Amino acid sequence: MPTVEVLGVYPVEAAEPCHLVELVVHGSHGRFDVEGFTQALPGQPRSEWQVPYAENLLDHDGTRVLSDPWTGAGDESLWRGDVRLAFFFHYLDVDALLMTPFGDAALPQLTERPRRLDAVVYEEP
Repeated sequence: MPTVEVLGVYPVEAAEPCHLVELVVHGSHGRFDVEGFTQALPGQPRSEWQVPYAENLLDHDGTRVLSDPWTGAGDESLWRGDVRLAFFFHYLDVDALLMTPFGDAALPQLTERPRRLDAVVYEEP
């Protein structure tokens, strides 16, 4: 079964609270549902929970965008093996676990966004 390692959580300047989440899905067998990355909102139906926005598939070392929302999901081979992903997440509870299609994952301390992720651009939804 694939596992998830959250590499970083970076605050984003936006009209609503937002963070850039960078992670690796280790051992992916193929395309997976990115909307499966979420956090529970107690008392709210799952349809109201936040999901990733503007997800970007990155190369192995996180320096280049391989696929983004404007170019599509990319070739199926990009989704196999260790898949590095960055996405924006509104109203992230940095003290809670991130639910994923592969089990819950802990979030690291907030840090400043690394320059190598400058190509991952936030646009207001």
